[in-house]
Amino acid sequence: MSAARTISALLLCAMLLACDGTTAVELVQLDPAPETAPAGSTITLGFRVDDGGKTVSGVAVHAEVERGGGQVSPPDAVTAASADLGFAWTLGPAPVANRLRVEAGDSVITAEVRATLDEPLTPEAFGDVNAFLATQGIEGSTEDLAFSPDGTRLVLGVPGGLVALDAAGNASMLPTSGDELGWPLGIAYDQQGNLWAADAGKLTLIKIAPDGAVTTVLTEASSGPFEGPNYVGLGPDGLVYVSDPCIGELLQVDPETATINDTLVFDLETEGGPNGFAFDAEGVLYLVTENTVLLCGNSKPAFDEEIGGLFRVTVSGEGFGELQTVAANVGLFGDGVAFDAEDNLYAIFDRQENLALSESTVFVLPAGADELVPFLSVSDHVLANLAFGTGAFGETTLYIALLAVAAFTPPEARGVERFEVGITGLPLQ
Repeated sequence: MSAARTISALLLCAMLLACDGTTAVELVQLDPAPETAPAGSTITLGFRVDDGGKTVSGVAVHAEVERGGGQVSPPDAVTAASADLGFAWTLGPAPVANRLRVEAGDSVITAEVRATLDEPLTPEAFGDVNAFLATQGIEGSTEDLAFSPDGTRLVLGVPGGLVALDAAGNASMLPTSGDELGWPLGIAYDQQGNLWAADAGKLTLIKIAPDGAVTTVLTEASSGPFEGPNYVGLGPDGLVYVSDPCIGELLQVDPETATINDTLVFDLETEGGPNGFAFDAEGVLYLVTENTVLLCGNSKPAFDEEIGGLFRVTVSGEGFGELQTVAANVGLFGDGVAFDAEDNLYAIFDRQENLALSESTVFVLPAGADELVPFLSVSDHVLANLAFGTGAFGETTLYIALLAVAAFTPPEARGVERFEVGITGLPLQ
């Protein structure tokens, strides 16, 4: 190669490439992204690859959604000297932070938009659990749901047993043996495949082995016998946590010794009783509370006072830290809690008007925010507990168990609903 051709090649390399295969030119965003935009809307962002004010052609540009569950089209493009690049970025459906990353070689630009909702959205039915329960002669409601560790079935607790749904929504009863089931209200799998349940019918904490054998683990909380065990979950420490809103206690239980390590006590009159909870990626426990007068027969506060709130507490193998209020007086009843992998929190609260259900709503606490935002809402049935799918059920789909409550809903308002969020759920501990 002649000296002149060598110099030309080096100049071209310096202009377009870092000579190691990556572009050294600058990616330029033509217009800023809006600070906020409606969830599900499409934003078109223009880009070009620039070298000293001149558009460079033939450079590959890649766009990728990093947060928010949205989509971008096209994901890949190549610059042309005569035209700028346009990417159509469709935000996800949830009112959370969305982020788009666009890169050309080593030059990277990120655009961030907070999605907003004028009106909450509505989940869709999954399967027909009510019809199946009717054929089985089972009365009473669904309440909580859990996905098997292998991701092949969704399990619901019902009076007297457990119902399993496959990914197509087909239902069947799970066989059990040993101790009799009352109403496994709250259920959660551990890493060994055991299903733990807060049995509101038998007023016990129970464990159901993978082969279906039922064992009673606890019959009492710290202050005495259970009065309304409601929710159960596994912590990142491998310990079992169970709530009893009627007596205002959240228990930390050692599954090996079947003993209570520590108890977090709530003021039923001002804070409500603890119900659903979930751990974030850092192992901090978030939980919701509910007014316990109607459900438990407690005397205080007023039966229609909406004292249900959202709280957080650090936990360790030695017990609970100090309880902190995240949001107070959100609704009459707080129920399920879940996180996605982007640290957005989802929590259900029910509100009433003249002692009738006015709305049952999945609120979102966006990552880094301090205000709950309505996301999914219904007014003719009660949304109870929720969890992101696993395996065949789809890791970006939020599933919600329904609760049929006398005086609030008809008895057939039971089963499962779901909504495609587009964001992967935080794996349960």
